[in-house]
Amino acid sequence: MELTVEVIGMKAFKGNVQGDAIDSGKLFTRTKLNERNNRPGELFAKGEAIEEWKLPNADAVFRLQHLPMPFMCKLEVERVSNGKETKEIVIEARPVDLAVKPAQLQKAA
Repeated sequence: MELTVEVIGMKAFKGNVQGDAIDSGKLFTRTKLNERNNRPGELFAKGEAIEEWKLPNADAVFRLQHLPMPFMCKLEVERVSNGKETKEIVIEARPVDLAVKPAQLQKAA
């Protein structure tokens, strides 16, 4: 499954900590809060939250580090299960190539 997300932060680490090899990368994306079930005086959500996506390794982040923030990115995501719980894992992250920036689209209209 492919998702397009707005990346607002990222981090990576590749090295050793107390003898343990660590190779990790994460993207932080803007996500809309679910406002569909709002009930006055009971339940309320509005605005945005930050969602964390674990990448396969630090190199997946290092390939994106030159991009200015924020940027749009396509995530190739796979749903996996251990028989008890299901989770989504990121297989690949690719920046979206915007040949025309949104501001240019508005001026053209």
